[in-house]
Amino acid sequence: MFSFRTSSLFEQQDRALRGRLAVLDSPTAWYPEIESYLWEILAGRGSEVVLLSEDRLDPAVLAEERVDALIIERQGTGDCFDPFYGKLFNFFRKCKDDGSDIPVYILDRPNPCGRAVEGSFKYGMCNKHGLTLAEMANMFFTDLGAKFPLHVISADATLAGRDLLTWSIPVTDDFAGYFTAYFHAGQYLWHGTNVSCGIGTERPYEFFGAPFMKDFSSVEAAYNKGVFMRKAFFVPGHDLYKGEKCYGYQLLANPTEPYNSVLHAIRLIKLVKDSCEEFEFMDDAEDIFAEPLIGAYFNDECSWEDLKEQIKQQEQRWLRKAKKYLLYPEPLTRIK
Repeated sequence: MFSFRTSSLFEQQDRALRGRLAVLDSPTAWYPEIESYLWEILAGRGSEVVLLSEDRLDPAVLAEERVDALIIERQGTGDCFDPFYGKLFNFFRKCKDDGSDIPVYILDRPNPCGRAVEGSFKYGMCNKHGLTLAEMANMFFTDLGAKFPLHVISADATLAGRDLLTWSIPVTDDFAGYFTAYFHAGQYLWHGTNVSCGIGTERPYEFFGAPFMKDFSSVEAAYNKGVFMRKAFFVPGHDLYKGEKCYGYQLLANPTEPYNSVLHAIRLIKLVKDSCEEFEFMDDAEDIFAEPLIGAYFNDECSWEDLKEQIKQQEQRWLRKAKKYLLYPEPLTRIK
């Protein structure tokens, strides 16, 4: 049973919401490392609340805790590299397999990347997919043929959903703000290499660089009207190259032009690979890049035009598939 509701969670009359409730929300939500704000509100209304971490998202755990309903409010990254999508899919699959009938309520939030679609398929979706968390849940629920009660509270049903900017509260510790969403789906691909994407700085995913890139100056060959390229250096406080000076560039958004972060990142990675002897792919590179033609392009076994055409076809395929699961009137769009 699926329902889409346009009034606040606290206006619902469901009997389950007056019982013992499990709450799962973003790890960086309103009061990081303290209580959930939902815990405070629900407890104030007389509900008994169990705070649930992502590693305990399992119907067996809900049964052990004797909860009457699960409430999820989690801001996603808006692209395929958010690990919560896999956890949510596995949870739905277990609910179906176990015959769970515990109601699940998702308090939806807008996608920080908007409705933009970019990139090839990974984990059954494009790198940047354009869906909200509830729309992704709708896809999982429908494709699995699940029967447990799934209720979506519209992102427009609360002041936070309507008025709070999606990047106001960081999605994760390394997802800092608005421009993170602009670049994340593409810049994340650097994780498949020995080049830092700025993790450990105040501007993760806006920088890329490495200690061995001091003399790298071929970036003009990857010119893109959607960004300005600022030559820069940075010193990560943690993660790859902690405490070392990394030479590279900062990406500065040009809001007057469209920008496909995935295609641009692929061009940049190829340039660094061809220009720097110390460049290396990491062991998990194939899993991160996913699309085989990307690896072929890096190895000069595929032309740039052929790769772009393949990615275009996958973006169009995703647009056709995702259209069935939209809960809001704004359509998905490709970044051409």
